[in-house]
Amino acid sequence: MTTTTDSRSRGRSLRRDALGLGTSTAIGISSSAPAYSLAVAVGLLVVYVGAATPLVLALSAVPVILVALCFRELNRAEPDCGTTFPWTEKAFGLGVGRMVGWTTVMACVLVMSNLAQVASVYTYVLFGLDGAADSRLAQAGLGAVFIIVMAALAYRGIQIAAWTQTILLTVEVVALVWFAINAFFEAGTLSIPMFSSTGQGAWATGVLIAVFLYWGWDSSFSVNEETRNPRRTPAIAALIANGFLLVLYAVVAWSAVAYAGVGPLDEIADDDFFSVLSNDLLGTAGGKVLVGAVLVSALASTQTTILPTARTMLSMARRDAFPGQFARISTRFHTPSVSTWVFAGASLVIYVTLVLISDAILADAVGAVSVLVSLYYLATALAVPVYFSGAIRGRVLQRAVIPLLAAGCFVVVLVLAVSDVGTGPLVVVGVTMVVGALIMFSMKPPAEGEGRP
Repeated sequence: MTTTTDSRSRGRSLRRDALGLGTSTAIGISSSAPAYSLAVAVGLLVVYVGAATPLVLALSAVPVILVALCFRELNRAEPDCGTTFPWTEKAFGLGVGRMVGWTTVMACVLVMSNLAQVASVYTYVLFGLDGAADSRLAQAGLGAVFIIVMAALAYRGIQIAAWTQTILLTVEVVALVWFAINAFFEAGTLSIPMFSSTGQGAWATGVLIAVFLYWGWDSSFSVNEETRNPRRTPAIAALIANGFLLVLYAVVAWSAVAYAGVGPLDEIADDDFFSVLSNDLLGTAGGKVLVGAVLVSALASTQTTILPTARTMLSMARRDAFPGQFARISTRFHTPSVSTWVFAGASLVIYVTLVLISDAILADAVGAVSVLVSLYYLATALAVPVYFSGAIRGRVLQRAVIPLLAAGCFVVVLVLAVSDVGTGPLVVVGVTMVVGALIMFSMKPPAEGEGRP
């Protein structure tokens, strides 16, 4: 049952009309962490699809954009900061909605570990502290500090967070474009034999990894309640973010393959290719700049991962899928208070645990998060025709054709890729789903007339 305190907290709202199209777009792009995502994923993509990596990145945008259109349709009807959770709850019931919400939260918890790891290691590398960069204890300590600092910025207000993202995003995009221009110049050509090397030929797995690179654009929808024209602006911002990322990813990957070739990129699949290639390509100073860009990217995405996840948890609490305390909103900053700090705390604990015990934190996190994200994208696409059942006529393309195409794409990718991603990521996914099921279904729904304001 909801307490009086929780009811008062629920009565408060997030800060209305705080974001425009530009800042909403910046949040969507920054959440994808372009420099960081490319650093940890391009080598893996080359292993699976070889020289076709730029093409796979471009093609992978198709199912992602289809899902973005599904988000747009649902957001037009119900601009809730919980996005996927309330939409799937209304379509399939509270049990399914809870599991989808949990999947979203856990994908973000896992990627927080990855982001904090990259930010800590790159900080040490940037300042020449190689011993600390190799120390798990030093990584855990600095990564924990970064999580706390980014949580504090997220808590201090959406406008501060948005302008922070705009500045950090500008830095990393300039660095990535600089890398691509220099790589093409040194390669002496813009052409690459696209199918000269197909890697393992596992295109479905390549698409799954590419989904990880694009993931983050939906943060534009997560701040819908704080955005001007919440039914329209988040969709435009998300589509612009996806278009921008498509071009940026394809060009940078193309330049890397043209400059280094498939063999060297394949050999460094478990590392990030920027740290290996940047010094030879850009010199010591240029390499430092690129390292700094990846660091900035990881820090920016750490903050923009906290923003949407805290709002998902807030939305779940408002609908009695989480304890009522998670619906509390700061009177001063108009941000989720309990949700922000609980998520940050959970991320910190899991990050420190993983970094101290895992030798494959980067690869396992990428694989597991890719599967989890694909699952909740699939659920969102399937929710559209059910959510609008009885109201499809007149919008058949938006409410039936596009959602079914998107769902079909992700079913095919998941089925074909599941045997190739490795046991580590699948174990993480399995544990996540089991724990989620135990937690979600142990929480009894409120009695008739109780709980909801």
